[in-house]
Amino acid sequence: MTTAAPRREQLLEAAADLFAARGFHEVGIDDIGAAAGITGPGVYRHFPSKQALLESLCDRTMDRMLALAQGTDDLKTLVDLHVTLVVEERALIGVWVREQRALAEGVRRSLRGRMRDYEQIWRDAVAPLRADLDRDELALTVGSALAMLNTTSLIDSPLDAAGRAALLRQVALAALGV
Repeated sequence: MTTAAPRREQLLEAAADLFAARGFHEVGIDDIGAAAGITGPGVYRHFPSKQALLESLCDRTMDRMLALAQGTDDLKTLVDLHVTLVVEERALIGVWVREQRALAEGVRRSLRGRMRDYEQIWRDAVAPLRADLDRDELALTVGSALAMLNTTSLIDSPLDAAGRAALLRQVALAALGV
C-alpha cells in the first residue's frame, strides 16, 4: 500500500528528473505520472498543477540549502555541504537553476528573498577571511561562487561523485579567494 507522502515524493523525484532532462515546458503531467507509476490525472490528487510541482521543487531546494547552512559559520563546512547537495541532488539543483523563470513572479520574488538569506550566511562566513572586500564585492564574490557551483548541475561529466565533489570544493574555495 502506498501512502500519500511516498507517492508525493515519487512525483517530486520524477518531475525533477524529467524537468532537468527535458525542461519544464517539454514535460507533461502524463509524463510525470508515468515516471511515478500512476496515470497523469492521478498527479492531481497530490498537486493541483504542473506549476505547483515546480514550485514545490524550488521550495524544496531552498529548504535544503537553508537547513544545511543554519548554524554553520565555517566556510569550508558551508562549501562541503553545498557541494554535496549539488552532487547528490543534481536534478533538483538543475531545475532550480534553469526553470525558475517558469514560476509566477510572486513565487520567484519569495525564492530570491530566501536565496539572499542563504547568501548572507555565506557572506558572514567569507567576510572574516576576505577583509580586502567591501560589502558589494563580498556579495558579488559569494553570489558568483554559488552560481558557479549550482550551474555545474547542468554539466555532464565523466567524473564520479567523489571526484566531482573534490574538484568542486577546490574550485569553490579558489573562487572565494580563500
